[in-house]
Amino acid sequence: MKSIQSVTFILLFITQLGFAQSKKEKLEQLFEFYNQQNLFNGAVFISEKGETLLNKGYGFSNVDLKKENNANSIFQIYSITKTFTATVILKLVEEKKLSLQDKLSKFYPDYPYASAISIESLLTHTSGVYEYTRGNDMKDQTEKSFIEFQKTKPLDFPVGTDWSYSNSGYYFLGYVIQKVTGISYEKAVEKYIFKPLKMKQSGFAFKNLKSKNKVTGYEIFSEKEQKPSIVYDPPMPFAAGGIYSTVEDLNKYYNGLKNYKIISKKSLEKAYTPFKNNYGYGWITKKMFGKMTVGHSGYGAGFCSNFVQIPEDDICIILLTNTERGLDTATYAIMKTLYNLYNKDYKIPIVANISSETLKQYAGTYQVENNFVVYLTVENNKLKLQSGNGPTTILYPVKENLFYAEELMGDVIFERNETSQIESLNFHVGKELKKAKKIFPSWGIVGTATEKGWEGPDAKLMETETKGIWTIKNVTLKTGELKFRFNDDWTLNFGKDRSDGIMPKGNNIEILTGVYDITLDITDYEKPKYKIFKKS
Repeated sequence: MKSIQSVTFILLFITQLGFAQSKKEKLEQLFEFYNQQNLFNGAVFISEKGETLLNKGYGFSNVDLKKENNANSIFQIYSITKTFTATVILKLVEEKKLSLQDKLSKFYPDYPYASAISIESLLTHTSGVYEYTRGNDMKDQTEKSFIEFQKTKPLDFPVGTDWSYSNSGYYFLGYVIQKVTGISYEKAVEKYIFKPLKMKQSGFAFKNLKSKNKVTGYEIFSEKEQKPSIVYDPPMPFAAGGIYSTVEDLNKYYNGLKNYKIISKKSLEKAYTPFKNNYGYGWITKKMFGKMTVGHSGYGAGFCSNFVQIPEDDICIILLTNTERGLDTATYAIMKTLYNLYNKDYKIPIVANISSETLKQYAGTYQVENNFVVYLTVENNKLKLQSGNGPTTILYPVKENLFYAEELMGDVIFERNETSQIESLNFHVGKELKKAKKIFPSWGIVGTATEKGWEGPDAKLMETETKGIWTIKNVTLKTGELKFRFNDDWTLNFGKDRSDGIMPKGNNIEILTGVYDITLDITDYEKPKYKIFKKS
């Protein structure tokens, strides 16, 4: 194996955030690091007990115009919208215009399952209503078309027996708000939240917004390529994700909530109380570093967002980005930096300069235990670890075969066999050493067009002599939809993008009945290609 080209260690800023520095300096250095590593492009706001620790933009709001993000940049916040929808619902309950136990039959008597579905079950994702995003773009959606669509679909599970994140549930809530208030959902949010809190840079219909602070969202945002994303036509994505805002406006929202300017203390405490799967009334609760956090994230075309509160310490963390890159790593690093303030050590990683080609040697699938695997991919010259629905972890190269994993708070060590091929990796979970052996599963196709449907198992593709090109020949498909999936697992999957190609976690690909040859080309993982040839 070639030695790592110019294994030059770059100490970015400082290796340890010293206690002599102010909190503001520590966080500023952290985000300078993330911006230089191309891991964060957006705006950030962090406060503690009313003191602003960081309020700044990083990177470009528009690459072509060389326009930079700032604290007033306006982003789509997507699913953080659900917290606004839930807050308006609770306000209507306080005004005795609605009850959490009211059934949908009060508003939609013709919907088959309406008598079983309560407002509370919609708030908590326990209603089982069919997720409209499955195989339905709903481009020209209206209240009528949404209800008619839902009438044709079964529940995913009996009401209250399970939990499943549901955009459809929050669409129902938006329409209920309209029926109860007699005004549009958007006007109701403006009346109950935006106006009282003076959130003047927040609103709906991002596509129609005319503002110098409006940013461009990017579907692809790498050092090599930047591709703007689509912008949804209003009212999409409605009460499940239709709001745009700024970090400063969301801080006004935070202060309005904590000071009970919108809903009462009793209602807020109820909203923050987990119902199932750590989800309350529109809010996600979880422990990080021994602290209970309350918040919500948002993800969609061109944008990603995270809004986190630590109520016991009056800490507010707001991250908005105009890329589709997740914010788990940045949020985790903020928490670790804040924990440094509580006398816990945190170091900005030391990063070696390693080429993308060298990083690809470490990519692959590693089996930790019988039913637990992790996937390593190289994207934007970064080695990334993914597993199930967990956060994506960046592995920072320290030297040959040694990487640092921020979320694991430790090292990942790769082992090679006698022919210098990577065969396993080691890492710690707490004090326990875990070893993961490299395995070689395959890509497949899954969906209603295949014999086994969405439940799988997948129809397997075979890798050709050209590494990274997978094929299946003479496969019989029926009219329906499919996606490419790796290892019978949704962690890595490809679907149709907004043009003629495919992208990670893209839309379903429509198929007509026939016999097909199908090829998936991931020789460049960041630019996957596919061909579907109908033979008969």
